Amino acid sequence: MYFSYGGDMIGLQESSRHSNDINLHIKTQGYSDGEEVEIELETSANEIIVTRAIIQNNQAIIKNIKIREER
Repeated sequence: MYFSYGGDMIGLQESSRHSNDINLHIKTQGYSDGEEVEIELETSANEIIVTRAIIQNNQAIIKNIKIREER
């Protein structure tokens, strides 16, 4: 798993000033390009988010994922 930002999907480093327009990339195996997968994510606040993504190049990409800044 890793994060990127923007339409060009530029990879983020360990810390970043970006909090909008964030994409989550989940590396996969055993899926075909174009296959739809359901993804369940758990936040640090123990909230469950269920979404779907299309596999492309052995990745599921969730675009514009909302990142809450820790306070």
